[in-house]
Amino acid sequence: MKAHIIVAAAAAVAAAAAVLAPSLAERRTQFDPLLSGGPTCAPARPGRPPLLEHLVLAQAETAPFRPAPAAAPDNRQAMPPLYTNLGTLHVAVTTKVPQAQAYFDQGLRLTFAFNHAEAARAFRAARTLDPSCAMCWWGEALVLGPNINAPMFPAAIAPAAEAAQQAARLAATATPVEQALIRAVAQRYDARPATDPDAQRKALDQAYAAGMTAAARQFPNDDTVQVLFAEALMDLSPWDYWEAGGARPKARTAEMVDALERVLERRPDHPGAVHYYIHAMEASTHPEKALAPARRLAAQIPGAGHLVHMPSHIYYRVGLYKEALQSNLAAIAADEAYFARADSDPVYKGAYYPHNIHFVMVSALMGGDGRTALEAAAKLDKALPVPLVKEFSMMQPVKAAPYFSHVQFSSPDVLLQLPDPGNDLVLVKAMWHYARAVGHARKGTLAAGERELQALAALARTADFKPVTDWNVPGREIVRTAQAVAAGRLADARGDLPAAIGFYQQAVDVQDTLPYTEPPYWYYPVRQSLGAAQLRAGRLDAAEQTFRASLVRTPSNGWALRGLVEVYRLRGDEAALSAAQQRFDTTWLGRGGPPALSLL
Repeated sequence: MKAHIIVAAAAAVAAAAAVLAPSLAERRTQFDPLLSGGPTCAPARPGRPPLLEHLVLAQAETAPFRPAPAAAPDNRQAMPPLYTNLGTLHVAVTTKVPQAQAYFDQGLRLTFAFNHAEAARAFRAARTLDPSCAMCWWGEALVLGPNINAPMFPAAIAPAAEAAQQAARLAATATPVEQALIRAVAQRYDARPATDPDAQRKALDQAYAAGMTAAARQFPNDDTVQVLFAEALMDLSPWDYWEAGGARPKARTAEMVDALERVLERRPDHPGAVHYYIHAMEASTHPEKALAPARRLAAQIPGAGHLVHMPSHIYYRVGLYKEALQSNLAAIAADEAYFARADSDPVYKGAYYPHNIHFVMVSALMGGDGRTALEAAAKLDKALPVPLVKEFSMMQPVKAAPYFSHVQFSSPDVLLQLPDPGNDLVLVKAMWHYARAVGHARKGTLAAGERELQALAALARTADFKPVTDWNVPGREIVRTAQAVAAGRLADARGDLPAAIGFYQQAVDVQDTLPYTEPPYWYYPVRQSLGAAQLRAGRLDAAEQTFRASLVRTPSNGWALRGLVEVYRLRGDEAALSAAQQRFDTTWLGRGGPPALSLL
């Protein structure tokens, strides 16, 4: 290991230690990083978070890709509308037809907004109006390809390849920049049958990235080229851009980040650059680097719900739960307005839209807004019908998520009245048992709670997790976390704090192995439960360290701040108490005062 790496690692360890264990003098100031509201983030476990990807795949399977004919349709009445709420991004292309240019711009805006089917409709409209427009065909080819949330769908291969070939045939009259983009996309598709489609797709993705690398080197100051170059690199390893817990870039991540940052220096509001930069940075140890661009994004394309939602990936990571909640409520409104006007693609409506609802729920949950969390839980449950989840088990974590809002905010009687979901969905059934165990713990019916815990343990031992683990969903680890938390709640209710502390520590240990995804697989940092039990056991130093460790991982978490307030009150540390209370007051969204320690 090189010396500078050792020094950097030592500095990182020292910095983390300072955050977790500040001196008394530091605690007495308003500059405590965990109490000042500044973004302080622990490393995120790397890996590809599949929740949104799985929603996309499931919807795509139920509504197979239906390619438009390669020839221009005769009926121009079928043209999609030209939306007026998609911002002003304009990239001039070689065409003499103004409306074709308008549709091209709309297609590119929607491409950056990940409404790929609507983007394809716009590009098809553009090449219908001007069949000689090479870039209009290029746009269609581009948007039919894979992206970080979806692979290449087999039914899209032939039309994508045909569109790329048509763009190449028309490229002689295109500009040098356009020709470079067309050369790159021509390397992305091969309609010939392959003996190993996965290997072929990997090679084609590498070839496209190589083509975009060449284009980026040839045109270093062209924003469109640089943004698409960055996306081509992202598609080589979707969502997996960092190692060492988010501290060190993997593979070509540094190139990707550098390209996006250079675009943002020139054009801070470029919607594609901001969107991809959020994805590039969210799992790193410095997600706050994307905060300023994220704050600007929603205004750039206000009619694109996914882009209105995207800032919440950073807001949630840095503890701005109110902002995360508000951005997703706005995203839902934007999407619902779009659905009312257009015949939306089932993938967008069935995947990206529920993703926004899920984010509303978890943001409200972390902020303490029980009413909103429960409303979103009901809406999320309706958005994912059971037959769909039965067919596509990778969606089970999202279908199970509404139980988390109930556990956090519903009364014990409501928890115990939740209907049995049946045995077809292992994670959903497990979270039902978990909710009932917690309900019994809070109601004081401990024997019944133990029976629910035993049922949960039996399910963990005997259930078939293969339908979810085949999709890299850590099903067993999610259930093990639920087991340990439920056991902790029951031990806590018995008054056995040492046992509760042990169970909560077990849950923390498992939770720390869960891969990064937004929203997270487990709905709250169990360290806050551990800290609350330590606090009530009189272990103030341990409780303080635990709450602070929770705040490193989930900044401005009002639940953990509530625990710190009580620690400092019992210590008589007025300066630290004032800082913690002030931070709690600014971040807590709940009604009716602070939560009871037993709810942490």
